[in-house]
Amino acid sequence: MPKSKIDIVKTVVGAVAGFGASRIVKMVIEKNTDDEERLHNRAAVFSAEVVIGMAASDMTRRYTDAKIDEAVEWWDENIKPRLK
Repeated sequence: MPKSKIDIVKTVVGAVAGFGASRIVKMVIEKNTDDEERLHNRAAVFSAEVVIGMAASDMTRRYTDAKIDEAVEWWDENIKPRLK
């Protein structure tokens, strides 16, 4: 089933914003944790980076999708009627 233009925009915007959010989380964690020599501690920090990054990405995607839906609704209510 082909995606609508809005779905394509949501996918692109969500991917870019999600990648950015994940990258920010990774950098914050790296800057605020010591280089650990013990493998289990490094694994714990890495796991936290992944999980928190995924959560941030998911929330960012939900937020951008909602904002795109709001923009489309506004357009449909305020601009589209004038174009007819």
